[in-house]
Formats: sequence, C-alpha cells, structure tokens
Amino acid sequence: MQPTRFMAGPTLGSGLSPSARQLRIPGNVWRSRAIWLPLIFCATLAGCFPLARPMPATGIVIVVSNDTSAFIDVQREIVKRYKQPVETYRLRRDENANAALQKKIQSSKRPVVVAIGLPAARLARHLSRKKVVFCQVFNYQDEDLITPWMKGVSATASARELFSTWKRLSPGLRSVGMITGKNQQGLMEEVRAAARENRLQLIHVETRSDKGTLYAYKRLAGKIQGLWLVPDNRVLSREVIINMMSYSVKEGKQVAVFVPDLLGLGGILSVETIPADIAMQVLARVKLAEENSGVPGPSIVPLTKADIKINSVMTTRLNLKIPMALRGMADAN
Repeated sequence: MQPTRFMAGPTLGSGLSPSARQLRIPGNVWRSRAIWLPLIFCATLAGCFPLARPMPATGIVIVVSNDTSAFIDVQREIVKRYKQPVETYRLRRDENANAALQKKIQSSKRPVVVAIGLPAARLARHLSRKKVVFCQVFNYQDEDLITPWMKGVSATASARELFSTWKRLSPGLRSVGMITGKNQQGLMEEVRAAARENRLQLIHVETRSDKGTLYAYKRLAGKIQGLWLVPDNRVLSREVIINMMSYSVKEGKQVAVFVPDLLGLGGILSVETIPADIAMQVLARVKLAEENSGVPGPSIVPLTKADIKINSVMTTRLNLKIPMALRGMADAN
C-alpha cells in the first residue's frame, strides 16, 4: 500500500528517512506554526524567570498634634523638602475622632509615619507594622516612645551652637548649670559632649517639682556662672521662672532661655529650634527607615542649628561686649 502524499507545502529536512521526506505538511499548518511556536517559546521563558514583585508603597503620613506654629512650621518644611506623596492629618480634641483617625492611618499604605508633638507621638506608638519618626517631644523617655521601629529627633536646639555662641559672647564663661526632671539621659549626653568641646564645666541637677527647681537653683548659683533654662514643664511653672530670672539678675548670673520673651526678664540670650533643621533631621531618619525594616540609629538624633538672639541690655549690664560677628543676633529689650 502506497503512503499518503500531501502535495501542498514544503518538505521536511534532508536528514529524514526517504519515506519521511515524502511526507508533505500542508501550507496552512506551517502558517499556524509561525504563530504558536513563538507563544510556546515565550511561555517557556516565563516559567524560567520569576514574576516582578510589585513596587512597595512610597510616601509618608504626617500626624500633627495641633495647629500651633511650632508644629505647623515643621510640617510645612517637611512637605516642602520631601519629594514623595504625603498624607497629613491633624489631631482633634475629640477622642472618638482621633480613634477613627488612628484607624485611617493604620490602613494607609504609606509605610513611614512622622509624628509632630507628644499627642501625635502617643497615637503613633499604638500603630502596628509602621515605622515612626517623632519630633518636638521633650519628655519622650517618660512616654516609652523608643522601640526598634520608632525613634526621634531632639526637641532641643543644638547645644554645640549655643555653647559656641555663648563662649564668644562671654569668653570668661567657665561653668554652666542645667536643671531638669528625670529621664533626660539622651539630652544630657549631647549637652555634656558640647560642654567638653567648649571647655565648659557642666553641672546637672534633677528635681521633681517647680518648687524643687527654684530651691535647687539657689543652691547651685554659687557654683556656676550661667544657667541654661530648658523647657521641662514637669519642673517649671510661670511663677518659678519669674522668680529664677529675678534671682539671676540680682546675683549677676547669665541665663540662656528657651524663648525670646524671657529676654525681657533678664536672659542674656535665647536659643530656639529652627523648623528647617528639624525637618532635615526628620527626613534623614525617614530615608533610613524606608531602606530598612525598622528605624536604625540612636534613640534620638540631635539638631545641628539654633536660632539665637542676644539681649544687648543684659550684655551691657554684665560688662560684656558683643563681637562684630554676633551683632546680627543682638536685640535690645
């Protein structure tokens, strides 16, 4: 019996047996092979290489404690400098509204949260599977805010900048005191390092109340030439601040204060944080958090700058001459 012969289409290659070479493939089959062979090839390659993983969510969530300028200015600086999407939320006085806000932040795809102020940091502390950077929180150690996934930026202006400026204004300055409540180890490490750099003796005293602060200052005054008054509201009150400043003027002590308003009470210079500096340090931590599973680095990173104003009335009273390089900071009161 003769084999069936297909007359249309090309023959197979010459390497086949004579009977196989007589087998002809219809042209429509060859045309279909031109379509499905590449499909088989692509499917084979797809099985060899893993599918691309979806890109992780980018951007940050900013939670602001309230609408005070100290917080809003920092938020604006962060938004201005950060080039990825930003979700911003502001806490309310209504606890139910804040609970709903916490759920909304928790459900956000943004992996990193920036908390500005203590109320915002408290809320962020209860989030899960988020990385948190907080700022503008002075007593963070009292609140148990430090974890592998939650760390912060100092709420105190650069001690290095303060002491350097203070020494140029008052070259004879040799000893400075600080009075705070408990749990300020992180701040004091920074301050002691800055004091050593500027050849200053630093004496630190812890107290438990505002009255204890006034009592401690009067005992400390004989051992120091200057006092850095920091905004620890646990151990300060308006009345105690007024009494401390009055006592300082009477005893001829130099006092660095935390707001310019206190210069009128006898402070020799004021030192404040700069929102742009806070934002830069926050975003440096955000970048590291985005690249790691937690927030790497120390519990708190210090600020690098300070907004300093000099009381020219007090410098005259204390027989100090303001150097030319510092006259731009002078503000008569």
